[in-house]
Amino acid sequence: MTPQHQETYTYRGRSLEELVPRIRSELGDDAVIVARRETSSGGVGGFFARREIEIEVRPGGETSPEVARAFAHQLAQAHERQQGGLLDDPPVPPARPATGPQVDALPSSADVTVDDLFPSPASQSHGLAALFNAGVAEPPPPPPAERRPEPAAEAEPEPEPWHEPEPAFEPEAPAAEPVAEQPTGVFDYLGVGDVAAEAEPEPEPEAATPEPVAAEPVTPAPEPAPAFVPEPTVAPVQHGPRPLPEPARAAVEQMVGRGLRRGLAEAVAEEAMSGLAPLLPDADPKDLVVAALARRIPVHPLRPGPGVVGFVGSGGAGKTRCVARLAAAHARHGAVPVTVLSLRSPDAGAELLRLLAPYDVTLHTVESGAEGAGLIAGLRGQGLVIVDTPGVSPRSAAELRALGDELRALAPDELHLTVSATIGPDAARELVGGVRELGVGAVAVTHTDETEMLGTVIGLAVDCNLPLSYLARGQAVEAGLRPASPAELAADLVP
Repeated sequence: MTPQHQETYTYRGRSLEELVPRIRSELGDDAVIVARRETSSGGVGGFFARREIEIEVRPGGETSPEVARAFAHQLAQAHERQQGGLLDDPPVPPARPATGPQVDALPSSADVTVDDLFPSPASQSHGLAALFNAGVAEPPPPPPAERRPEPAAEAEPEPEPWHEPEPAFEPEAPAAEPVAEQPTGVFDYLGVGDVAAEAEPEPEPEAATPEPVAAEPVTPAPEPAPAFVPEPTVAPVQHGPRPLPEPARAAVEQMVGRGLRRGLAEAVAEEAMSGLAPLLPDADPKDLVVAALARRIPVHPLRPGPGVVGFVGSGGAGKTRCVARLAAAHARHGAVPVTVLSLRSPDAGAELLRLLAPYDVTLHTVESGAEGAGLIAGLRGQGLVIVDTPGVSPRSAAELRALGDELRALAPDELHLTVSATIGPDAARELVGGVRELGVGAVAVTHTDETEMLGTVIGLAVDCNLPLSYLARGQAVEAGLRPASPAELAADLVP
């Protein structure tokens, strides 16, 4: 409660129902409401302010009968207009005696009270709000604002002068209302007196007032991140193979041109530059490539003494001439006796007999491995026995199986596969795949004088891990067979 001057008091609250108990307890039941205002408080930035009402109340006192009658007449006219819908031309209010510049003189509570302003409410929506609209003119609409309104000030406004009420809404047809006693107190209108005991019509349900939706908080735009300045990157150290020098690249092309697979040729050159060049920095890159290739070629060790050595291969590969050359070399320059065994020879050993005629070599022809095993049983530990076998096709499973049975009976210590240097890569792999089950452990390269494409058999030996044992060339028996030399083969590929 705030005293505005000596005769009135100002109350502020959310509703009249909230203020009535305070007014009644502080000023008594005969207090008179002389002015009302709508205001707001709180909120942020002009939003979400709480609506409040502010009323001025004068304590009850004695008033002249003339003033009371004039005010009662005015109240009756206001009541008739509200109930009868007189909205077109509101009558000009009669002159009323005023006791001050802002507050009208009110009759005493014995003659008329504020409850005489309104009858029992027709509906909940026309309750206390209509009470205040009867005594205060509707405030003019606020002018449009170009910017967001500031929060309402807390200072109390001056009381407004009393004006003749103007209807703010279309009145509804009056509903039948129960007849109630005229209230004797100012606040009996609120249903505190005997009227509360009377049955009132059930008020029409109000539409639910939507709660104000809180505006999304306006967050300040994030400050732009500082421009990212990448740090200067240091080029990583290359640990891969360095580009080959020109002589090494030329060596690669030479190896490929002589039958060596390109992938193998490039791997050999890279090994030469990365593995051998640091150890031999003054060497020619071409010589390093030759040395690296020689290191990759597998070679079969030579037999030092007595034993059984066999040769297998396809027809025309030159295995019979290899047998004659090896026997002639050991018979002429060796320290142990030499015996040749011809197994199932198509010509009954005639070609071998002709080739070995100048040399002191014993020749036996047999038709089975068991027969040959009986002949060489006593010679196995005393001299060198060399076995010639019939030619087989790598695609003939029957021939390979029969030859395998004969060889198991003979049980050679070494078995060499004769491969012509003129063979192609696919045929060479097919041949090795077919006869490998016979127990082949080395490759004797024949017809090396007929081609320079030795890269095929060299690549075959490297890829299949099948070592090279002998290299045969020409038609002569003597000096036509020599042991395989990795350095010589590598030099032949990179001339």
